[in-house]
Amino acid sequence: MAKKQWNGFFSSRPNAVTYTSAVSATLPKKMQFDKNKKKLPTPYGLFCEWAKNNLTGDWASTTISGVGFAISVESQDDSALITSTFGASAQPQSTEVGNTTFQCGYSDSRYASLAKSLGYVL
Repeated sequence: MAKKQWNGFFSSRPNAVTYTSAVSATLPKKMQFDKNKKKLPTPYGLFCEWAKNNLTGDWASTTISGVGFAISVESQDDSALITSTFGASAQPQSTEVGNTTFQCGYSDSRYASLAKSLGYVL
């Protein structure tokens, strides 16, 4: 479905589930383009591309300065998909980005495999 604005997402979705991930804000200079000269997205941008292609309900995401990003979903199916695809911490916490927040298993080390699955040639 559609990516929504972060600030407005929670007002109508109090039961949204949030995932946070610690990733780099940029890519190394030698990794700016794939072998087909296609510009590579940042780790956050790549995750958002995956979300756009795979999530079925509304969702919102935002960067967290110096830490990574957060993504919130309203659909239990989307929550289950994120958990099954990337893994997540066992227990949620209430954080400043969401009442039900899990640490997502997506990290810089998973960038290459996710990029390849989305059609980038590394």
